[in-house]
Amino acid sequence: MRCSALFALALWLVTPGSTAYAEEVASRAPRMAVLLPFVADALDSIDDRLVVASVRRSLREPLREGRIDLGNPHSPNLERLAEARPDLVVGDRILHASIASNLSLGGRSEVMLIDNYSIDATLESLREVGSRAGVGDAMSQAVAGVARALEETRVAGQPAVLALFGTPESFYAVTERNWLGDLAARIGLRNVASGLADDPRFPGLVVLNDETVVGLQPEVVVLICHGDPEHIRASLESRIQNGGVWSHLGASATRGIHVLDPALFSSNPGLGLPAAARALSALSRTPPGGSAP
Repeated sequence: MRCSALFALALWLVTPGSTAYAEEVASRAPRMAVLLPFVADALDSIDDRLVVASVRRSLREPLREGRIDLGNPHSPNLERLAEARPDLVVGDRILHASIASNLSLGGRSEVMLIDNYSIDATLESLREVGSRAGVGDAMSQAVAGVARALEETRVAGQPAVLALFGTPESFYAVTERNWLGDLAARIGLRNVASGLADDPRFPGLVVLNDETVVGLQPEVVVLICHGDPEHIRASLESRIQNGGVWSHLGASATRGIHVLDPALFSSNPGLGLPAAARALSALSRTPPGGSAP
């Protein structure tokens, strides 16, 4: 009985919400649940023991063995989140704001909502997460390397680009208030969607309809897809070939219409931003009527 009582007392002393629990968490690296794939990837590159649960970048790709699968970033599985018993949950400041109280699991978990809608915000958020995870120095070094690589990736002549996010139902133009639009501007591309008003539901995206299409004159069109890339590309080409205001996109895009690699562009790549920048740079240098170098 005495052993049982001592065990119960020890358990109570490290119960979430108690002072002893807070001190115990502060003395070690936190158990982390991550709702943004680029944050999980960055932490894994430094210490793959930190993240105990995460969402998927793609439902076609399995998570790391032993990690709890939280499913879709837009609607993470809260039951599995509770099973993971995280000390810290990292999410998106807009996407996850409405469920922040649920993510805290009744106050047992700290919730950290970060900004990744610009390149500077993405890099600063990675520094903050790294510091909170106890790997601040290593993360700061990785982030500094990304910043240097982006400075070295520049495109001459400010070619005009239109980045489109395609779904089976519609197309959205990407503005400078999205990480991809900001990345394009950072390496010297001129985003023809710059200045358009965002869809209130989706920061950095504009519904592309006949009225907005008519004023756009891109030299190169890049397409990000959720779903079957070839199906969505065929849908766009069908609109262009059927005439009307969409047809001028095909005439304007002398450097082609290119489907971007989902592994790099389906969501913010974080420490993979230099690779994304190089891919955009190469496509923007496609000779008129030719293929990407």
